Amino acid sequence: MSRSGPMIETPSPALRAGEGRGEGRPLESRLRSMARNSPPGEAGAATQHFEFDECDSGRLLVNRRFLPVLEANGLTTFAALFNLAKGEVVRAVADRSTARISLPACGGEMSFFLKRHQPPRLLERIKPFLHLSQPVLGARHEWEAMLRFHAAGIPTMTPVAFGELHSRSLVMTQDLETDQTLLDWVNDIADARESRGAILPEKTQLLKRSVVSRVAQIARQMHGHGLHHQDFYLNHLLCSGDLAGLDLRVIDLGRVRQHARLSHRWVVKDLAQLDFSARRLSCRDRLRFLRLYLGRPFRPADRRLVRQIVLKSWWIAAHTAKNNL
Repeated sequence: MSRSGPMIETPSPALRAGEGRGEGRPLESRLRSMARNSPPGEAGAATQHFEFDECDSGRLLVNRRFLPVLEANGLTTFAALFNLAKGEVVRAVADRSTARISLPACGGEMSFFLKRHQPPRLLERIKPFLHLSQPVLGARHEWEAMLRFHAAGIPTMTPVAFGELHSRSLVMTQDLETDQTLLDWVNDIADARESRGAILPEKTQLLKRSVVSRVAQIARQMHGHGLHHQDFYLNHLLCSGDLAGLDLRVIDLGRVRQHARLSHRWVVKDLAQLDFSARRLSCRDRLRFLRLYLGRPFRPADRRLVRQIVLKSWWIAAHTAKNNL
């Protein structure tokens, strides 16, 4: 086993744009400028350092912080971790499955999520090409996306282990010990508003405004670093701990892409997915999100962006209804 693995440092850059800066430039150009010119600290994500050790002749990469736990449980080889029988399967789709596992650690237990990818079927290899896209196979893509998010200071899962052997692969993350997503919370306050006749307690109103602001900040930060999620729905924002602490984590990074130049198309897609999943919030709330995302008051030229987001959101709604998703 080697202890000379790489170290990843996440600097937590912020994204604050000047009111008049870059008005004539395309949206994606202004987002990159926001990422470069913003001071650290606004994002609220703590700086983290990850050191990784190679195990099993390089077949398994382990976050050094969690290595003693895996060693104590005999899980420092790819085969041992991939074939681990214990745990509760929480999701199984095609050639991959995700299980929640608990391991003895320091007199107690630590909980993790273990996602395992079997060799992809032929259809999984061919289908993306039919949609004019590249196939995303195996766990490596999600592992690298996690590290990119941390490097950009964007809150997400804590990486524990990654391994691959031939056509099989795995990624392991620390359990955030919550199942509450932002979609759950939005639906709860929408139900409460409907039952109270559109009046919510002031405390809930203040929290809602803070959450909208935080999500806008995360979206700006993500796009400012050239990252787009492709499944940026509220159920992929996990509420870790007390929501009042605004500890939101972006999860399910399997389709994340990063570009030196993020096209307007991908920005609209991410924002439309958020808009669709936040449809039980008021139009005012959703427009406030967009204004905060842009970092300035609306201008007449923004009508085109709003129209594109709305049209894409409607398309997502129609596709969801048609396919019973």
